[in-house]
Amino acid sequence: MRWVDFRALRDLLLLVKSQKGGLSASELERLSTSEGVLLRRDGRPYAKSMHYHHRRTLERLGLLVRDDRLYTLNSGVAELRTLISGGSIGEPLQAHEKEAFAISILRNKDCQEVFFSTFLSSWQPAHDVREFTERAAPVEVVVESTGRTPNGGRSDMSRHAPVLSPQVSMRAIGATEWRLLPGTNAVQAIHFGLRSWCVDQLGLMDAAHSASGAYTLYPTHIVPRLSDQELGAMMLEAIEFDGDWATIRIPDCTLSIGIRQGVPIEQAKHVLKGWLTEHPELVDGIATRIGFITHGVADRQQALMLKGYLRSDGGAYLSHLKIHRTLREHVQVGG
Repeated sequence: MRWVDFRALRDLLLLVKSQKGGLSASELERLSTSEGVLLRRDGRPYAKSMHYHHRRTLERLGLLVRDDRLYTLNSGVAELRTLISGGSIGEPLQAHEKEAFAISILRNKDCQEVFFSTFLSSWQPAHDVREFTERAAPVEVVVESTGRTPNGGRSDMSRHAPVLSPQVSMRAIGATEWRLLPGTNAVQAIHFGLRSWCVDQLGLMDAAHSASGAYTLYPTHIVPRLSDQELGAMMLEAIEFDGDWATIRIPDCTLSIGIRQGVPIEQAKHVLKGWLTEHPELVDGIATRIGFITHGVADRQQALMLKGYLRSDGGAYLSHLKIHRTLREHVQVGG
């Protein structure tokens, strides 16, 4: 479970489909290079290990089978039929293709055991995307580096000895016990593998990062189920006003509605930006300094932290919005 490009995975399936009788590993590698399926951003070929990881991922997800050194399609899998029907090499993944990959991942036993089980209180696997998004709880994840001690205010972890090797710690929000997965392989599989698969590429989850280095993962609907107008009405309904005005902290508001409604944080931010732009007399942004947001945050994590904040038209980062209660007259479903 390493980082792989899911668009390339779909294209590899299309390549195997186009060659009757199957392809050997070397033939698939040559074809995927010549057809531009697996190339670096600068156009250079990938190392053989990258080709291997992509082939192996397709095998582990049950989409490719290897028989007598030839790779062929596993035609009995319903998700495969979705992935090889109608798509063209090089095109972005469509929502139905993302769902097909997500189902394949959810059904994989290894993915269930090391990752998805933490999201599901009963530890019974989810068999499709809808079931997962309905049952899954948000999960807090901490990736520790060699020689570091767990920190960030997690007092229940402070009893553990200093971390002598990389490890991933996970627990469902509200749970007291952390699930500790030690070793470089765990970091590669969960943080760089499954997190990237689900958040960055398939839209099965979204992530919110905190200054402590921890981040929250929660399930999202791959196919949007709410319009911005519908989501805005729900967000405004949840705001508590003290008199005529309410002040909300943007990262908290977007994460909260994201978890409750299974929507990406970017959609919630888009709604807030719309309020700020369309009703400036009723919504005012409160700016903050970048240094305040990123203080104590590792350089590689600063961009992730900043994604939780809105940008004003002038480029300032906004941490809070001040909202007048009469905004409700303008934000109504069907209004």
